[in-house]
Amino acid sequence: MDLQNLTFFQMAQERMDWLAQRQKVVSQNLANANTPGYAAKDLKEIDFKDALSRTLAKDSQSVAVARTDPKHLSGSLPKSGPYRVETVRRPYEYTLDKNGVDVEEQMAKAANNRTQYEVAANLFSKNINMIKTALGRGGS
Repeated sequence: MDLQNLTFFQMAQERMDWLAQRQKVVSQNLANANTPGYAAKDLKEIDFKDALSRTLAKDSQSVAVARTDPKHLSGSLPKSGPYRVETVRRPYEYTLDKNGVDVEEQMAKAANNRTQYEVAANLFSKNINMIKTALGRGGS
């Protein structure tokens, strides 16, 4: 049984991919917290209706991580596609060096990402156990 053919698992995988990409963007924001002129970025929120229609149409795009070396992750951020990076524009929150990164906000986003990722992973795991139980193999 291929779990990737089940809509729930496709959508859970897409959500987890989006959260992983968002964590990468938040990490880059935090890494540039003291860079003059750097503007914080964030990913466009997934539209559930669009994600569902892509999944049901079997036309969803998977997120591939580009690597420059097998041991390193790429530092590039997606400019288009389902996980588009957008610059956060809040001119009233800039520091004297024109840096737009609010460290507390970025830390809250990182914590929120972790929580949402854990929820998606737990749902994924619970559904696998439910399928195992239904097949008579027992869920653990």
